[in-house]
Amino acid sequence: MFRGNGDRKSGTGAFIGYDISDRFAQISFWMPGADKPETLTQVMGEEQYMIPAVLCRRTDRDVWTYGREALKNASAGDGILVENLLSKALAGESVEVDGESYEGAVLLSLFIKRSLSLLAGAVNPEKAGMFLFTLEKVDKQTVEVLSRVAALISLPPERVSCQSRAESFFYYNINQPEELWRHHVMVCDFSGSHMKLLMFEVNRHTRPVTVMIREDDYPQLPREALPEEEAEREAVKQRMDSVFAAILGKVCEGKIIDTVYLIGDGFEGDWYTRSLPILCRGRRVFLGNNLYSKGACYGARAKQQPGENSSGYVYLGKDMLKANIGLEAAFRGEESYFALLDAGTNWYDAKRECDFLLNEDHAFSLRITPLSGREVKEVTVTLDGVPERPVRTTRIRLTVSLEDVDTVKLRMEDLGFGEMFPASHKIWEETFSLGGRQERF
Repeated sequence: MFRGNGDRKSGTGAFIGYDISDRFAQISFWMPGADKPETLTQVMGEEQYMIPAVLCRRTDRDVWTYGREALKNASAGDGILVENLLSKALAGESVEVDGESYEGAVLLSLFIKRSLSLLAGAVNPEKAGMFLFTLEKVDKQTVEVLSRVAALISLPPERVSCQSRAESFFYYNINQPEELWRHHVMVCDFSGSHMKLLMFEVNRHTRPVTVMIREDDYPQLPREALPEEEAEREAVKQRMDSVFAAILGKVCEGKIIDTVYLIGDGFEGDWYTRSLPILCRGRRVFLGNNLYSKGACYGARAKQQPGENSSGYVYLGKDMLKANIGLEAAFRGEESYFALLDAGTNWYDAKRECDFLLNEDHAFSLRITPLSGREVKEVTVTLDGVPERPVRTTRIRLTVSLEDVDTVKLRMEDLGFGEMFPASHKIWEETFSLGGRQERF
């Protein structure tokens, strides 16, 4: 059982997972002392987890409503509906509503703040141990926008992070009984415009054990509204079922798949009667919508308390650093290795700082060890224009971070050596690709 340092009654120290897309948001939370996360429902006793990701500006008064109330207001003609909040924020768009212009990021933050009010009485998001956004794709722009949103709604930046839905799937899986994920696990995600498959694949021959999640899109199985007329309705259902069955037959061939999760409102309507026996053939099948937000809670714990449960497993997703990076240094007359960045860390979370004494060549080396098993690489950095001092009297502060999943950024600052050799605070910056080429700017 997880034992946090927080207060169960006040929710201080809780982990919050917030799943967001253009269509819906969903909130899960993990209270200190609880065995597992739970998902916020909008109706007591019912599994109404999905919050429509929309806002409505009322025309009769200066009030914004959100979610189902916003849809109701807009449908009644009482306001102006604003949709696709996430896309607008990520694109840096502004939205004109009733003659006024609003930044997309500001509207997204308003929606998130209003939706978090549903946690009132249980968890104060500002006092959460970690608040983790999860969404389809994470890149530099996503990190910047969500950092701004977090600031706008007063979330402490040091306790806010984000991860892809694929990574949330990883964390959800490894926190389930192992018999559910001994081999492959598949998510059939029908929450978007078409179906998408995520396949959890474990390589137990590596140490630590590595996990990959393969993602495939299937535009040939689009979301279709089921017609009212019975004959047309059955024709659409049969067509969708036939396509889904064909996809499953191809994807599952030759694989041992322990568990399948069906996610998204696209699975409503009971249209996959032919496909269901294929899905259930020697497998556990679950239908639901809160895997990603719960996985974000597990991911939040892993980021806040590294090694608590995910030790021994490394997720090598698209957003992950694929190699260990360390500094080659001399310690007490012997060559040693100082770990800087670990493989399996999100590139946007990867940052480390250390101080060392520069050698007489004004150079140092980094060791790059790919988890793929490829050859270990050494990157040598030579600093030009270092102030003249005796050997090993120049202390350098090295900061290592990533600009993207493949580009390492180095920042070096001259800190001198005490009062005898004052710091010049000269800065050197370099980047290099994990693929090889090095640049200076």
